[in-house]
Amino acid sequence: MNRNQEKFFRRTRYQLLRGWYGEKRARIEMVAHTPQPVNAGDVIEHLCEGLADPDVANFIALETRWKEIVGAQMAAYARPARLHDGVLCLEVRHSSLLRELQPSLDLFLARIHRMVGPTVCTSLRLIPAGSVNRRR
Repeated sequence: MNRNQEKFFRRTRYQLLRGWYGEKRARIEMVAHTPQPVNAGDVIEHLCEGLADPDVANFIALETRWKEIVGAQMAAYARPARLHDGVLCLEVRHSSLLRELQPSLDLFLARIHRMVGPTVCTSLRLIPAGSVNRRR
């Protein structure tokens, strides 16, 4: 039902109630014939449920908690760049860090599973800075 139809039905009901109950009581009775209020946040959440890609939502969760997951010092060396099909690409500042951080990937993955959940990320991949395509 569109807005104009809703106004028409409300006006018609009000006229019927006014004829039956009188002017004063019709306003009170009209409340029983109008829809109950709905929380706008619930409506927006319901409408936007299917819009967000789960990988994007999981990536945002990882990126916001990254310092908490790996620690501030390690977060300075590697940061999340992209999450696609359970593979989290970590962007490192310098190519020499690829070899240095490789042994730590299992530890990072265990911390990710503990902090965010085991279904979010299944593996990690180190890549040099600037080499990831974030649009996919």
